[in-house]
Amino acid sequence: MHSATDNQEPINLDLLSDNDLVDKPVACRLIGGSHTPIDSATLYRGIKAGRFPAPLKISPKISRWRVGELRNVSKVAATERAA
Repeated sequence: MHSATDNQEPINLDLLSDNDLVDKPVACRLIGGSHTPIDSATLYRGIKAGRFPAPLKISPKISRWRVGELRNVSKVAATERAA
């Protein structure tokens, strides 16, 4: 398992495994899209409302999200739209 961080060059989101851990900028891209990521405030409002998964606290100052949980957000939204 690796951690994709904003200190690295841009990553191909399609190459991430569902078990990978990503930082906030990548989490925003996974939910909103590579070219139109959601804002971090939107991410935290969605977490508070239960629409988005809460991060894993790696340390007091480091949070990471599981890629599979973030991808599931899009699947749920598509299912709700189709209903």
